[in-house]
Amino acid sequence: MKRPFFSIVITAYNSEKYIKQCIFSVLNQNFGEYELIIIDDCSSDNTLKVIEKINDERIKLIKLSENKGAANARNIAINMCNGQYVFFLDSDDYIENGMLKDVYDELLRTNVDVLFCPYFVFWENKNKYKFSNPQYRLDKIKKLPRPFGKNAAKEKLFEVNYELCTKFYKRDFLLKNAINFKALLFGEDLPFYWEILEKAQSFSYIKGQYYCYRKGHKGINTSTILEYLPLALKYSKTHAKENEKIFYEKSAKMLNFWIIKAGFNKDLYNFAMNFCPNNKILNINSTIARFKYSMSLKLFGKI
Repeated sequence: MKRPFFSIVITAYNSEKYIKQCIFSVLNQNFGEYELIIIDDCSSDNTLKVIEKINDERIKLIKLSENKGAANARNIAINMCNGQYVFFLDSDDYIENGMLKDVYDELLRTNVDVLFCPYFVFWENKNKYKFSNPQYRLDKIKKLPRPFGKNAAKEKLFEVNYELCTKFYKRDFLLKNAINFKALLFGEDLPFYWEILEKAQSFSYIKGQYYCYRKGHKGINTSTILEYLPLALKYSKTHAKENEKIFYEKSAKMLNFWIIKAGFNKDLYNFAMNFCPNNKILNINSTIARFKYSMSLKLFGKI
């Protein structure tokens, strides 16, 4: 049997409202050299029933008997998939038709370790599409010739969004470097991306915005953030030895964001002050910080 070019991996947990659209966004692609692996992470709603009603031989369904989080499910997928490139698609997102063909053409030409894909955002709570921040549209690297090496855009690579699901990864590269996901329930894509940037040697990108990233429909438990964000940053730090300045700048911005979102939680604030040097963490008593918090509540609500 011919090896598929792509392994599309969907990890699903309690996503009955969105999983059908997600799956058919893959099945309806105008490119067929892929396998679709869906891992149900012991959903407690009707997600599994929705998946099982879709009768398509291209789907490989894995049913986990215990919920251990997306990181565990993705590690299972990396070890079992057969494609030359792995693509992780969140079960509440979807991709536009033409994406796989566009990516295939670029990867066939460049054979890079990692390929970046711009995305757009759909705000579920506002029923509104919005193109995301320019840095997520790869403005930092889109003027570089394709493909390009790490040294050609060293700092620019760290300005690209770290989200897992907007990139294609060469599977042999992942296996050769033993890259996998840490056992985190929040922020698991952060150390994964820093390790990717540490070890990958070649990159490319596509210009078309095909990936729809859905926001505004689910909250994150504050205790989950407090427990796992510090761990995610500590894991990430081990892969940033040659880029510590950039790492701490990015970490400070992220911590400042979540400190505000978490209502100026003192434990997270104290971690941030100890973790990030040079006082890059905001003053939680400042007028500006309080204004940002009030605006965050209006725009996004409580986490």
